[in-house]
Parts: sequence; C-alpha cells; structure tokens
Amino acid sequence: MKLQRTLKLVLKPTEEQKQTLLETIEQYKFAYNYTCKVGWSAKTWNGIELHKLTYYTVREKTSLPSQLVISARVVATESLKSAIKRKKKGLKSKCPQSNNPAIRYDRRSYTVWLEREEVSLATVKGRQKFKVKVPDYFKQYLDWRVTSANLKYDKRLKKFFLNITCEKEFPDVEPVNYFVGVDLGLRNLAVVSTPDGKINKFFDGGHIRAVSERYFALRKRLQSKGTPSAKRHLKTLSQKEKRFRTAINHRIAKEIVSLVPAGGVIVLEKLKGIRKRIKVNKQNRRWIHSWNFAQLQQFIEYKAQAKGIRVVYVDARYTSQKCSRCGHISRSNRIDQSHFVCKHCSYSLNADLNASRNIVKNYLASLQRGEVGTGSGISLPVGRCQPSQCSGATW
Repeated sequence: MKLQRTLKLVLKPTEEQKQTLLETIEQYKFAYNYTCKVGWSAKTWNGIELHKLTYYTVREKTSLPSQLVISARVVATESLKSAIKRKKKGLKSKCPQSNNPAIRYDRRSYTVWLEREEVSLATVKGRQKFKVKVPDYFKQYLDWRVTSANLKYDKRLKKFFLNITCEKEFPDVEPVNYFVGVDLGLRNLAVVSTPDGKINKFFDGGHIRAVSERYFALRKRLQSKGTPSAKRHLKTLSQKEKRFRTAINHRIAKEIVSLVPAGGVIVLEKLKGIRKRIKVNKQNRRWIHSWNFAQLQQFIEYKAQAKGIRVVYVDARYTSQKCSRCGHISRSNRIDQSHFVCKHCSYSLNADLNASRNIVKNYLASLQRGEVGTGSGISLPVGRCQPSQCSGATW
C-alpha cells in the first residue's frame, strides 16, 4: 500500500527573496484568474484548448517560467471543471477567481533537500534556494519520495508556507474480521460500536458545544460593535476557533482508529446532502452547519490508512429510525435525540448507539449484495470475510 503525507514547512526567505516570492505569487494569480476568465467565457475546462487560448498571452504579460504558467493553467482547469459542472446542474456557480492562490510546484519546478533544510523554487527571477525549518517530527519522512508541493503566503501571519507531499510504499496488511461503525451526531460528536457490542464508545460533544457557543456569543458582540479593533479581534478569533475544532477532530479520529486492529474495517456514513436531509430545530441547525464532520472523516481516513485499516462508506438513510435488532423502520422509534425504543420488538438503547450498529449492519448487507462503498484510503480485499463469518453477525 502507498501512504501519502503532507509536510507543512515554514520558508525563511531574505527580504529580497520575499519580494521575489510575492511578485511570483502576484503573477501566478494573474495567470490563474486570466485562464479561469477565458475558460468560463468559452465554457470549457479542456486543458489542451485552454493551453492554446492562454499560454502565449500569459507568457507575454508575465515573467513566469513556463512550468508555472502550465501549473496555473492546470489549477484553473480543475476549478473550472467544478464550477461549470455545478452550473450545468442548476446550482449556484460563478467564474472562479482567487486573491491569494497557492502556487503548485512539481518535480520540474522545485527541488527539496529535507536533510539539509533547503529547497529550490522556480520564481520570476529564475531558480532560487530558500532555507526551511524542518521540525523533528517530520524527520521520519526523510527517506520518503517527495512529489508535488504548494507555496502559500499567509497574509495575516506574513509567512510563506511550503506544503510538500511525500509518499512511500509499505507492505499490505492482512485483512481481519473486525468491523466498527461510527455515527456522527449533535449530542455526541461520534459514537463507535462493534456488532457484538464489545465496544460502545461515546465522544460527548457537550463541552465542545459549550466552547463553540461562547465563541458564537463573542462573535455576535464584536460584529455588533463594528470598530476596527473588533474586526481585528474577529479575525484572530476565527483562527483560534478553527484550530480548536481541528484539534478536537484530530483527537477523536486518533482514538477511533486506536480501537481497531490493523486490517480491520471502519464504517462511516455518507454525508453528502446530509444538511438537506436532516430536519432539526433552529438551535441545532446552526450547530450542524458549523461543525466540520467531513474533516473528522478525512482525519479518520488518513490515520486509518497508516495502520492498514480500511475505511468504507454506507448510505446513512434510516439508520436512526431502524431497529438494530429486528430491522423495523419507523420514525416514531426514535423518541428524542438520545432515546430509541422499537415499536415492534420494544428493544431500547441509546439512539446514536443504535444508529452506529445499523451503519455496520448496512455495510455487512452490502457485502452480501456486492455493493461496497470505499473511501479514498487503501484498498484491501473484502471477499475474504462473509457476513455470516463476522463477529456478531447474528444480531
């Protein structure tokens, strides 16, 4: 299996180099925005067509080396593809534009030497070498193969960050018959369970929600003030809250993955369209729109991948209304946010726990039908484990 990691490194340019990088980003921005404008007018995201329409104009109007002109066109092509597809579906969409794009580098436009903490980047003034800070934690990736990189300028911190992607091949992990289901919710951010009930792990969102409510109240007061000082405070606050949410999602993902042995399977619910499907009251509506559940799933995926754990996705519909014992589906089965009582067999338990067990059961049923939804993680054989052989498959 192939593992990928992104190393976020701080660039240390001199004052002269800093101006060169800022000018490179500015010209890269022009190349990106110009390509997007041309592609949007021509209603195309075809790379060859856009190359013919924009390459020579961009070379004429900028000092960008050819590889960065091509890079800007490739990034613009990806943005146009997404925007035009949304428009064709009747969704709200407009011409992609960026005020501070990240420059995408490849092996032709940059070189990195992690062991000596140095990189060479293509700029408007040719190739230049820059010093970078490599934290001790990242030194475990010194023998990994470096692929692409993104250069981003943080205007708030006034720093340049180089996000380097590296990869390495590892031996495949032998699959084991171990499954856990993860239900994401409002009262409990995540509930993890196994079919046999040996693991019932709750990640309570009470404290986290209280902190988020304090941030919301503070933002409301600052927005009503509207002074320059309040606006600066709001910007700082947004970054602080973002880091808090990311740290919580990292911690939860790490604990969930630690519950599963190498070769096991974590079953997650498909979140696409969840905000349209779920009906909640006004107070919970803000919460479900603010917490980044997709980020939590992404963290679970890449942490599981490193351990040889497979991540799969199943349809989440009716998992909260279905009884995990008899399979009876009824909206009235779920009494409230926390309690589930089956109207058919009177089986009762925590509603989120019931949903997490249904998520596993849906996956096992999909194995029987041959309909397996995989994540973006590693691919391991699934045919070796039949539902009848799995632990707890009789419930």
